[in-house]
Amino acid sequence: MNLLADKKVYEILNMEVLLDKINPLSPYGMKEKREMRSYRPGDEEALEREYDLMDYLEVHYTSKKLFSVLTHAKDISESIYRAEKGEVLTTVELFEVKNFSMLVEKTRSIIEENCPFDEIRAESLKDIVRLLDPDEEGLNTFYIYDSYSKKLESIKKEKNNLNRKIKEIKTEIKNSLKKDYDVRINLKGDISLNKTEAELIDKMDKDSRIYPSSESGTGITYSIKNTAKIDGMIVDMNSLKVLEEEEEYRIMAKLSEKIGECSDRFYIGFKAIGKIDLVLAKLREAKVTSSIRPEIIKEHKITIDEGRHRKTEEALNKKNKSYVPVSVKLDRPATCITGANMGGKTVSLKMIGLVAAAGALGLHVPCRCCTMGLSENIFISIGDEQSVEKGLSTFGAEILNIKRALEKADERCLILIDELAGGTNPVEGYAITKSIIGYLADRNSISVVTTHFDGAAGEGVQKLQVAGLKDADMEGIRRNLTENPEKGMDIIGENMDYRLIAADSISQVPRDAINIAELMGLQEEIIDSANEILKGSDIVEK
Repeated sequence: MNLLADKKVYEILNMEVLLDKINPLSPYGMKEKREMRSYRPGDEEALEREYDLMDYLEVHYTSKKLFSVLTHAKDISESIYRAEKGEVLTTVELFEVKNFSMLVEKTRSIIEENCPFDEIRAESLKDIVRLLDPDEEGLNTFYIYDSYSKKLESIKKEKNNLNRKIKEIKTEIKNSLKKDYDVRINLKGDISLNKTEAELIDKMDKDSRIYPSSESGTGITYSIKNTAKIDGMIVDMNSLKVLEEEEEYRIMAKLSEKIGECSDRFYIGFKAIGKIDLVLAKLREAKVTSSIRPEIIKEHKITIDEGRHRKTEEALNKKNKSYVPVSVKLDRPATCITGANMGGKTVSLKMIGLVAAAGALGLHVPCRCCTMGLSENIFISIGDEQSVEKGLSTFGAEILNIKRALEKADERCLILIDELAGGTNPVEGYAITKSIIGYLADRNSISVVTTHFDGAAGEGVQKLQVAGLKDADMEGIRRNLTENPEKGMDIIGENMDYRLIAADSISQVPRDAINIAELMGLQEEIIDSANEILKGSDIVEK
C-alpha cells in the first residue's frame, strides 16, 4: 500500500478502524487493497475519477449477482502465468480457468458496455468458455470431452466395448455358479460362506472358476477368476489407457497453449474484477461508518464539518455514549488549539489526520461534509506515542520527530503536533512552542498544534479553543457531583463541549483546568490561589 506517511503515523491515527472494514470478497480484490495508492498534489483529477467510479458502482454495492461472482472467483493468476510460459495445465486448472471465464462473462452482462471506466471493463472471454465447453453444456464442470478428438472418441468407445465384454463374461460365470451351487453372489461377484458349510467349501475349493480371496475365523470368501480371454482383454484395456492418457495430454497442451495466447485478456479480467471488488468493499465500509465523498480542491486547505474519529466514536458507542462531532476550517498555514486535558484536543487532532489520510486513499471520510486539498505527507507527533528507542527522553524523542516534520514544512504537508513541549518546564516549553508555531505560520504546509500555552499563537495563526465548560451549567454539575461523587469524571465528561471555537483573545479562553479541579473538590484556597497566580502569569499574557 502506497501511504502518505509511515505505518506508525497510521497507527496513531487509528486508520485500521477504517481499513479493517474494507473486506474484498475475491483474491483479486484483496490484491487491489494491498496495492491501494495515496493521492498527492497533482493527482486531483485521478482522485476525482476514483470517487466518480465509486458513485457509478454504488447502485451495485448490494448486487447479489456481483456478490456471487466475487465470492466464486478463484485466484488463477499462477495458472495463466504457467500457460503463458508454455506449461501444460491440469484438468483442475482448466476447470478453474473455465469457471473464471464464465464469471467474467457474467460480470460483463452486469457492467454496461458503454461504461466510462476502462479499469472495470473486462475483455470478453467467450472464446475461452467455448473452448472449454465444446458441447455448450453451460455447466461449471470440466472434463476432456470426446468432441475434442476423433481419436480420443474412438479410444473411449473401444474401452467401453471391452468393459462391456468383460462384464458379460463375468455375468455368465456368476449365473453358472448360482445354478451349480444355489448361493448368493454380491455385486462384486464374491461368494461368502460360513465355515460350518464344509461340504460346499470343499466343492468350491475344487472349482477352477473361483478362488478363496479372503478368510476369517468363521467364514471364507470366494471370488471369480479372470479367464484367459478376460486377461487378454485387460491387457488391451491397459494399452488403450496409455493411448487415452497420451491423447488427453496432447489435448490439454493444445488448450493450455490457446489459453496462454489470451493471457493479456485474463490479466485485464483480474484487474477489472479486483477493482470492482475493492470499490464495492469501500462502499460497504462507507455505509457502515456513515462516511461521505469529500470535495477535492487544488488549494491546500481542509474544511471538515462534523468530523468523527471513528475509533473514539466506536468506543463511546459501546458505552452507550454519544460522540460529539467536531468542525474545523484549516485555511491558514498554522492553527493552534488550546484547552485543558479532557477537552478532546488529541482526538480532534487525530480526526483531522484520519480524514486527510482517508481522503488521500480514495475512501469516503467520516464527517457530514468535507472539502480538502491533498498533502504530500502527513506527520504527527503525540507525546505519549513517542519512541525513546534511541535512548532519548520523551521530550528528546518528541523534538527529533518534530525536526523531521519541520524539514518538510515547505513541501505542502499536513503537520499535527499534540501538546508541544509538554514534557519540559513551562517557561522553556512556552518559548519552544511559540517559536515552532511561528516558524510553521510562514511555511507551505497545514500545521495544527495543540497546547496548554494559551498565548503561544502569534499573528497570522488561527487560534481555536475547545469550548469545554464555557457554557456549562456549573451549579448543576456541582449538585450532580455532590449526589454522585463516584461518577465524578463521567459527569464532567458528559458536560464537556468538545467542539472547537474561535479564541482570538486571551479573555475568551475559559480556564477549564481550574474549573475541573474545583469541580473535583480541590481545596478552595488552592483554587483561589491558582486564579490569583493566573491573573499575573507571564506565560499566558505574552
